[in-house]
Amino acid sequence: MLSNESKQRIQALYRELIKALDLKPRMGQRVMIAEIAKALGSVKTDDKGERNNDAGIVVVEAGTGTGKTLAYLLASLPLAIEQEKKLLISTATIALQEQILDKDLPNLKKHISLPFNFALAKGRGRYLCLVKLDKALQQLSGILSTIDLFEQSPEEQDRDLYESMLSQYAVGKWDGDRDRWGEEISDSQWGHLTATHRECSNRRCPEFDNCSFFKARQAMEDADIIVANHDLVLSDLSLGGGAVLPAPEKTIYVFDEGHHLADKALNHFRLEFGVRAQRQWLKQLEQGVEQFVGATSMPPSILYALQDAPGQCRELSSHFSLMWPLVFDLMGDRDRLRFEQGRVPDNLRDLLNNIKAPLQPLLQCLDKLNDMLQQSLDAKGEGEFSRDVAESWQAPMGMMLARAESLWEAVTWMAAEEAEGEIPVARWIAKTPFGEDWDIKLSASPIAVADQLRKNLWWRCHGAVVTSATLTALNSFNNLSWETGLPDWVGYHRVASPFDYPNLGQLEVVQLASDPKSEQFQSDVEGWLKTQLDLTKGTLVLFSSRAQLEATRETFIRDWYESLLCQGFLPKSEIVRRHKERIDGGKGSVIFGLASFAEGIDLPGEYLTHVVIVKIPFAVPDDPIHAATSEWLESRGRNPFMDLTLPAASIRLVQACGRLIRKESDSGKVSILDKRLISSRYGKLLLDAMPPLRRI
Repeated sequence: MLSNESKQRIQALYRELIKALDLKPRMGQRVMIAEIAKALGSVKTDDKGERNNDAGIVVVEAGTGTGKTLAYLLASLPLAIEQEKKLLISTATIALQEQILDKDLPNLKKHISLPFNFALAKGRGRYLCLVKLDKALQQLSGILSTIDLFEQSPEEQDRDLYESMLSQYAVGKWDGDRDRWGEEISDSQWGHLTATHRECSNRRCPEFDNCSFFKARQAMEDADIIVANHDLVLSDLSLGGGAVLPAPEKTIYVFDEGHHLADKALNHFRLEFGVRAQRQWLKQLEQGVEQFVGATSMPPSILYALQDAPGQCRELSSHFSLMWPLVFDLMGDRDRLRFEQGRVPDNLRDLLNNIKAPLQPLLQCLDKLNDMLQQSLDAKGEGEFSRDVAESWQAPMGMMLARAESLWEAVTWMAAEEAEGEIPVARWIAKTPFGEDWDIKLSASPIAVADQLRKNLWWRCHGAVVTSATLTALNSFNNLSWETGLPDWVGYHRVASPFDYPNLGQLEVVQLASDPKSEQFQSDVEGWLKTQLDLTKGTLVLFSSRAQLEATRETFIRDWYESLLCQGFLPKSEIVRRHKERIDGGKGSVIFGLASFAEGIDLPGEYLTHVVIVKIPFAVPDDPIHAATSEWLESRGRNPFMDLTLPAASIRLVQACGRLIRKESDSGKVSILDKRLISSRYGKLLLDAMPPLRRI
């Protein structure tokens, strides 16, 4: 139970902030603070300080305008400090992360009497590796021969960039963060400058004390609040927790934009490989091993295994050569083929299992070699390899090992068979671009991540808050609970928006002559847009498909050239900038956008007075994960449309409508051009879940 002392401290901090920022106290914000504090304050711990009771996790849907960021910070920060835990704020989008870092946390730190520090956490791949930068410059100067295992030799035209980075980092004008470099850095340029966890030698590295990544980690250790994103949190959890971020047992998590957590986890656990890509990599691996053996004095303990490696690479390559005509025939003239119930054909499964035979000893050999190279870096000349050899080869061998591990996991999961009654894995093959040609990629993904999240996160964390403006689907938390695996004892709360929606905005369902399933629908949409849009105002038109957006653009781009901005033709940030610039200049502006413009876009006031939703945003029916989930639900006697498709569409529809009213002074109209909201039996369910705008 929350102690009176903690309760009074949180209330005092809230009063301080309200007074300092001249804010109006909001009932919803106070309710949110109370529920979070009550949940986190009910945690009981064992002798190690770890949670040992069913408490500490709470879900809060907070309507737009609640002030949820300040609410969860004020409720959780004092308790995290009191309980000697880290408070980790995780977001799904860069825009929200920047708002928290640049506005919310500095404001809080400045105006409350509770001192705290905060830091941003990013993955290793966002930071400079000084060793790799030095090697790139030495290779360009001819001082160091290139170990070109993956066709990634540094380019001469990048020499000035690399030299500038080195000098800027040396004098402290740059901290090694890719996102803080003053100019855009391409992936090909950055690939020579950053290290994976397999390449990094950690404390054995000669540049450890100057390493930008480990400096950032030190800042995290000194921080009370760490800001990260869902991908980094999930990646850290998959490595056991505590690899980059604090261990779950020592952390109170706040998952803002929590409705994205399950989808992010699904993407994170997907495994895939391309047939042609693997053949190319195996050729490079074979050449790399031969180059290493030829250039290095081999200890007997590894020489025998390495001598077999080129032959294992060739054997693996022959298996992938056999796989190509097999998957090509399976594909036929389709671009993608999903295997029903996740069952891979027997001939393909046999071939996948055959791949594991030579891959296993190769993987074990690379693992042993990588360990020996790592140890030689810290052995003061007494390791199996000289320090020069270890420094030159540890990174490329680490890359080879990481690639081999990834292939092993993907092949194993692709070939696996689930037991009767288990939730199936979605498995499919698809054509993908590969250089100037194309490849066939084999993919496997869970259709549900509830078990993984329950085991790695909810059962381990000290506490957690899941929040967003849209967590319910069709006015229920059931969908969120099932997707994320939240424990049964978790508390769920809805905090209504303080906005007076009926007096601020209107909602109209436009009954066109046709519905989205008709061939006439596109011309009806274009006809309505032509006559109903006010080109002197700020308008956002949301499409469910890129093809329809581009077709509509072709119709209007000539007449609306001065007003129209389209996603896919300009960067998102540039579209928003130009849109605001036009409105500020007294002109009108129309944005054509897709799903990413339906959330995370903040266009208050005159920037946006009309939102047009072309049709109900149902998931694409041929998405392999969605299709596999529907198939599984149907096999269990459930209705996939009502249990999966409709709830997901409800969330997207609410998010899209939420673009209109961002402040208490906003006004405008939402128009939905899909008459199924009126004509279908499920339409009322969708309408009842939407913000209570005045219906017209």
